[in-house]
Amino acid sequence: MIRQLPLILLLPALLVLVVWLDEPAPPADFTWSTSNDVFTLDPQRMSYITDMRIGSSLYEGLVRFDSEHGTFNPAAAASWNTSPDGLTWTFHLRPDGLWSDGMPVTANDFAWSWMRLLTPDTAADYSGLFFSIHGAEDCWKARTRQLEQFKNTDFDSEEAREAEAQRLWSEYEQQFANDVGIKVVDDHTLQIQLDRPVPWLLDLLAFAPASPVYRPAVEGWPKTDTAIPWHQRDMPTWNERELVELDPETGRLFQDHRWARPGRLIGNGPYILETWRYKRDLRLTVSPTWRDRDSIACRSITKRTIEDPNTAVLAFESGALDWLNGVNVDYRVDMIRQQQDGQRRDIHVVPAFATDFFSFNCRPTLPGDRFNPFADAAVRRAFTLAVDRDAIVKHVTRMNEPVATTLVPRGSIDGYESPRGLGLDPERAREELASAGWSDRNGDGLIENEQGELFPVTTLLYTTNTPRFKRMSIALREQWESALGIRIELVGKGSKFYRNDLREGDFMIARGTWYGDYGDPTTFLDLCRTGDGNNDRGFSEPEVDAALNAAAVETDPERRFKMLADVEQRLFTEDLPLIPICQVVDVHMYDPHRVSGLSAHPRQIQHLWHIAVEAPSGTERIAAP
Repeated sequence: MIRQLPLILLLPALLVLVVWLDEPAPPADFTWSTSNDVFTLDPQRMSYITDMRIGSSLYEGLVRFDSEHGTFNPAAAASWNTSPDGLTWTFHLRPDGLWSDGMPVTANDFAWSWMRLLTPDTAADYSGLFFSIHGAEDCWKARTRQLEQFKNTDFDSEEAREAEAQRLWSEYEQQFANDVGIKVVDDHTLQIQLDRPVPWLLDLLAFAPASPVYRPAVEGWPKTDTAIPWHQRDMPTWNERELVELDPETGRLFQDHRWARPGRLIGNGPYILETWRYKRDLRLTVSPTWRDRDSIACRSITKRTIEDPNTAVLAFESGALDWLNGVNVDYRVDMIRQQQDGQRRDIHVVPAFATDFFSFNCRPTLPGDRFNPFADAAVRRAFTLAVDRDAIVKHVTRMNEPVATTLVPRGSIDGYESPRGLGLDPERAREELASAGWSDRNGDGLIENEQGELFPVTTLLYTTNTPRFKRMSIALREQWESALGIRIELVGKGSKFYRNDLREGDFMIARGTWYGDYGDPTTFLDLCRTGDGNNDRGFSEPEVDAALNAAAVETDPERRFKMLADVEQRLFTEDLPLIPICQVVDVHMYDPHRVSGLSAHPRQIQHLWHIAVEAPSGTERIAAP
């Protein structure tokens, strides 16, 4: 199969592959690859699909999503029941649930982990999803006020500052225990009290950020031989906790994330973390304490990071990979045609519950207090109206993906009808720019304001791990420069630096992709909510927030979906915090005659412990580094 690689790409890919295989080690039972490394193994801080896929193997939430049937199965909880009004949920944990160090999993682990998720100090992206839990949002706001008060207080000494930080934290912990609707009934019974019914609550509880973590490991408690659960022991002093401290400058809880590393990470899932080498590989082995460990076919799993798309395909075709999660080579269209013609069986095309888009920085100013033209919605509308999506999917990606003028993938949620957003209209685009004070005043083809100042050179940030986004960015540059007379500068960065720039708001326009986390339109629309952890655009519109809040308390499902569709229509005909381009189409490589257990569900939730691999007869796998 290697012969299918174009010759001009084969030699450099071979050189990279030789370097990649420089330190042989025993091969894993199952080996897969993505172009991105894992960002974090702290479940409360996860927001990327690869992290969550690994996270679901290391940790186990109360329930798990069943990709085959679209339902939810018992996981750490053996059963649950709901009150008639849908506001009280009671979960009964398995009595045989164990952490990987042998300690029992209890309701206290979930309660403490969710406090961590619902605390501003953790900087979790998905905290807002759980504000429907009674008291959660109020407690969050109370902690935010605490930290603001601390910052504005003058202290006589460092000792006084440290003492006040500890007092405030103790006060917050007590308030959370008293006021938030997460109650430990006993070691194996957990109760959740909601402010309003949440039809997709089980979806949220199956989500990686709702997984439990083991407090003694996370905080770095002193080692002990006791078999007493942590919540029944004396709490270590702050000085005895190796991995957490209260920052004396801000009062904020500082968390050292070394606990989520090989040799220290303690999970309650099917696998444990054996090794993790940054930008190279990560290896999992079956947990010795997981209840169903004997049923797992793949006793070891290696996840590789191969940034070069050609090298990734070569690794698969040479037998070094069982599953390539994301085929991004330039010639993948030809590979898909071969699959459609019956010439190959290892290509799998999956329309995903996801949308590719380009974000605008909507903040009043750019870093360094620089002028930000995209703070004006008219400018954002102009750029959107100048985009030819059909040309992009036909001639740039060449995948003919369904084009998108709104964010929720059309037809992906039963009962929800997505509205229409703004399509291609270059003439109106120039009118929108003129309404914002920008036009070609001297006939040179470039636009300027009334003072004769040119529209700022606009930077477009994209990731370099796949040619797809570079090509889309080049196409957008050409379309915008031609239709609008604005100079566009492309900025390509590796995934880590790209993510940092997004978090810091250090961009003007940036590429993005969003995979829905649960089966409701809000999994996409909340990206546009003020303060949402995934609102990298810094977009804030009180009327949008109010409309989302109103839909959240609407109990009639049909009316609620109509309200959300109205929000989506406004967002993508008026506000335009981002430009939807197309629905994502994922392309994977694996041999279905050898590999079983991979799901083709659009949500792309994969349970790695369900995978089985049959070794090819008469062959031997390439050793893994």
